[in-house]
Amino acid sequence: MSVSRAVIIGAGPGTGRAVARRFAREGLPITLIARSERTLRAAAEAVDLRGVPAVTLEADSTDRAAFNAALDEAAGEYGRWKHEAHHSGLIGQGSGRP
Repeated sequence: MSVSRAVIIGAGPGTGRAVARRFAREGLPITLIARSERTLRAAAEAVDLRGVPAVTLEADSTDRAAFNAALDEAAGEYGRWKHEAHHSGLIGQGSGRP
């Protein structure tokens, strides 16, 4: 049986981090994507306090190539995800990833 995973895009302070903590309370493994290592570290610590492992991937969602590479890494390295939350402040079409 595969475990459901959540991907949080824009996992910085505010809504993205709050959503990550919410998924962590549900026990979901989480992949956090943000443009800053410092932001990712703080978000991962907030999730880890809930006892859930968090994978962090640094990528700026305005850099399409880097962002797509992070999503590909998340899917290839850590498996498919069922839940995806976008909080990067961008408006547009979703990634289309599973």
